[in-house]
Amino acid sequence: MVRRFAQVSLAVFLVLAVAAMASAAPNVANTTQKGSLLVFPKIAVYGALGSTVNTYIFIANDATTATYIKCYWMDNNQSVEDFHFSITANQPIYIDASNNAYGPDFGVNRTGALTCWASNAEDTAPVAFNHLYGYAMITSPAADVFYNGFSFATRGAAFYSVLNPDPLEYQLNLNADTGYDGCPKYLVTTFMPFGQTSIPYFPSTTVAPDITLWPCKQDLRQDRIPTCTKAKYDVWDYLERKYTGSYQCLKCWFEGFLHLTGTKTLPHAAWIYNRGKGFGGDKFLLPGDVARLRVQGVKSSVCYGNTRVVSEGITCTNDQHVATPFLGVLLYASPTGLFFAPPADEAPVVNAVAGHTMHGAGWDTTGFIKADGSTAVAAPVR
Repeated sequence: MVRRFAQVSLAVFLVLAVAAMASAAPNVANTTQKGSLLVFPKIAVYGALGSTVNTYIFIANDATTATYIKCYWMDNNQSVEDFHFSITANQPIYIDASNNAYGPDFGVNRTGALTCWASNAEDTAPVAFNHLYGYAMITSPAADVFYNGFSFATRGAAFYSVLNPDPLEYQLNLNADTGYDGCPKYLVTTFMPFGQTSIPYFPSTTVAPDITLWPCKQDLRQDRIPTCTKAKYDVWDYLERKYTGSYQCLKCWFEGFLHLTGTKTLPHAAWIYNRGKGFGGDKFLLPGDVARLRVQGVKSSVCYGNTRVVSEGITCTNDQHVATPFLGVLLYASPTGLFFAPPADEAPVVNAVAGHTMHGAGWDTTGFIKADGSTAVAAPVR
């Protein structure tokens, strides 16, 4: 009897141990919880004061104490602008990308990403302040599209490291353990292929899925080293058939229509290709009304020397190419009805009619954000 009880106890212990191991998975960035770091991968402005397309970023502080926030705006050419401001206790604010009350405007006819984190008053280091949350609204004549920002909480004392004390440079550690939350290992989502017709009220015969990818290895310093990688796409159709081989080389940030991956024939498709070599856009023109996509950032010799910013003449070398996780947003927009035909060094501003953040799977402990300290003048409390 004692032996049987011991066997049962051992079995229960093993079950509980496995359950405990499963529940102890590292923390991963998400779009539903509060944090100390917020990332908005997709920002767009077109027309004077955003008269045609504009983006509003809503951020709130639900704590009973104030904090400062440091933000970096990075456009499609990987040019950066930073600003630093205070947010009071329980205060909601919004940032108008075309008329920023807290720092420099984001420019005209620009797309890019906004990264913000809780900071000290001196703008010399981030602080642990897991009370921030936010979302973005992209407005246009076609529709107003909303998506939640990705939130990273601080999980331990080593959430940042000083890289160089003079001039001050520091790094936010996205390691899912002693630092901030980590990024998902890869992104997954379902999407409606260009040309589907069965879902009512959604004009997918005229709009197509447009992907935005933000690598979780970001160097925002003035003397920064670009993050170059390859977005590896795996696609499944509604019959569970898998299509491989499609990819997109990119540097620091990317946006493009999935079915135009690797295409150079149209002005905006040429822009995509000039940002980095791609292949396999036909894999996204699938039969059926819904498909599944998985995206992972890998290091690949396919991309060496081919990830280029036309206006700056930058090519990525072997040592700049890395495997990296992504954050992502998927929009639906017209691939032909753009608001303007962009020059070679500009991203198209698309007329989005719907969109959502992409889901993450797994976790990664290698992400980081590098930044300069004390480079921005603090805006007044509002």
